[in-house]
Amino acid sequence: MKDFSNHFRELVMRQLSDDPRVLVPRGAQDMMILVTWRLTSDSFRPNKRSRMIRIVISQDALEYYARGSDDSRLTSDARFVTWFNEQLSTFDPNHESPLGVEPPAVTWPVGTSILNV
Repeated sequence: MKDFSNHFRELVMRQLSDDPRVLVPRGAQDMMILVTWRLTSDSFRPNKRSRMIRIVISQDALEYYARGSDDSRLTSDARFVTWFNEQLSTFDPNHESPLGVEPPAVTWPVGTSILNV
């Protein structure tokens, strides 16, 4: 199966501003996308980063996506972007974790029903 990790990484990056950091670690069956960005809400910590979002796209959803035509993948991309933006609209990226302590991450699973038509 083709590796779509850079493709989904780019889709996520285009939706964010404020110095996004989007990583796609390799090795797991499911695709994991780790996302943070710079917060501007803390004047004492100008480099403070958001809580981490862990997007996990299931292997089944990726296989279905890979089997689709170019048109169906474009439709799936639009569905993914819409879903991601809806998730972001209710997400509070702020945290009170002290410097050097990783704030709790949130996991957003993506299955076939979300990604594929």
